[in-house]
Amino acid sequence: MQSIIRALVVIAIVAFSLRTFSDNKADVDLWGNAGFVRALPWQDGYHFTNTYSYTEPDNPWINHEWLGEYLLNRAYQVGGNSGMLLLKMVLGFLVIGLIAASMRRQKIAATVQVLMLLLIISTMGYGFSTRPHHFTYCMLATWMYLLIHPPRAHRVLWTVAAISGVLWANLHGAYFIGALVLLVYVAAALCERRARGDSATSGVAPTVAVVALLIFVAATFINPYGVQLWGFMFQSAAKVRPYLSEWAMFNPMTHAADHADFMALATVSCLALVASRAPRGIVWPVMLLVAFGFAIAMRRNIPLFAIVAGFVVPPHLNRLAAPSLQRLWSRVAPLAAALALSAFIALSLHTAWSRDKMQPTQIEIPQDRFPVGVMRFMLENELRGNALIFFDWAEYAIWHLHPRCKVFLDGRYRSAYGLDAIEAYFGFLYLAEDWGRALTEYPTDMVMVHVESDVYDRMEQLDDAWELIVKDHVAGLFLRRGAHDYLDRAALRVPAVKNVELFP
Repeated sequence: MQSIIRALVVIAIVAFSLRTFSDNKADVDLWGNAGFVRALPWQDGYHFTNTYSYTEPDNPWINHEWLGEYLLNRAYQVGGNSGMLLLKMVLGFLVIGLIAASMRRQKIAATVQVLMLLLIISTMGYGFSTRPHHFTYCMLATWMYLLIHPPRAHRVLWTVAAISGVLWANLHGAYFIGALVLLVYVAAALCERRARGDSATSGVAPTVAVVALLIFVAATFINPYGVQLWGFMFQSAAKVRPYLSEWAMFNPMTHAADHADFMALATVSCLALVASRAPRGIVWPVMLLVAFGFAIAMRRNIPLFAIVAGFVVPPHLNRLAAPSLQRLWSRVAPLAAALALSAFIALSLHTAWSRDKMQPTQIEIPQDRFPVGVMRFMLENELRGNALIFFDWAEYAIWHLHPRCKVFLDGRYRSAYGLDAIEAYFGFLYLAEDWGRALTEYPTDMVMVHVESDVYDRMEQLDDAWELIVKDHVAGLFLRRGAHDYLDRAALRVPAVKNVELFP
């Protein structure tokens, strides 16, 4: 019976991972992540300039995640939406596999492993949409594993530093996290050795880690943009993005419902490190504290904290709680345990397949967030021209309408646009004093904005220059009068999408 229960535990972890990592709702960057890069940098068709926009089409575009986007596009070409979903889930399982392997090497009790894995998987679920961020999760997990369980030969670590530096710098812009992890490790290890003696720090020697750090940083310069990539990353990191919720600071008063798992994991981690009698040292508590600080400062870093906690916390939680957890588990009858695990597996698989999903194997577009009806109208009537489109929908429009239509601004933001276009766009969206500059100083032919926004109401007041031609329950489309004389108003086709209205 015990072997059956152990098998059920493994299946339960896999099923819960599948439930968490199989989120199939499109986010605002999906279409850019899947469609921006369809060729390699040395091939025709790779874009080094902002060709998708009419505001600054010749502006240099530093695509800091080109390889991640290329792999997502390849996954789409091979397997469609299902291919991208599968790639995302595989990357999530790789992270969990590395954390589980680390806990086995640390000889963590089974009950503690299960508790930690469930908390980590759930916390990682925040923002687990289809995007290149998951490559950073894998790279971070790889480095945490290597630093805690270092290879015997230094050259193996240095080889990994070289390979991961090249890959990470091209897969996703958060490659600087690799350098930061090594830098924090070196600084904390040196402090620990100074405080406790030369033999105090277990794991990678500081001198070896310094060489790995230098190799890693040097390798990151092997990218299509060279040193410019680092310059862009420093510039981008200094910019605040208040309009993006995942860039906001974590607030327990307003975010508790969305991040109860993060708060639970943080509480468990704090109690384990403070109350356990396991050797603490300096290195790993500092590493965890830094990760926690970044998660508080920016919600998008919460999954990174979960990954770091998965490697740092288990030995302390094992010393603190394993005996009690083991005693509690031993009191559960084997049959009851098997039934409970089976029910958990069934529930996880059921929610993985059907939780708010109509097509579980496809990426679904939430029709309450995206202008599906208006987009179909634009496609069926072959509208063309320059379109100022709400930021969240711009990449959706590029995917469907380019090259017939170009956009004012999209999610590439500072990597492809200068400050003038960005300021003009947000001035328009938030009705600044010069809000009309986006319509008068740029060759804008169409405007698509949210029907509940203030700028939508203002656009309706400009009926002498702009006409509202169609709207759905999400967006309204305005055309500049005279810019679309080729349209036969009587022959306009209205798609069969609920709540779509045509304005003659």
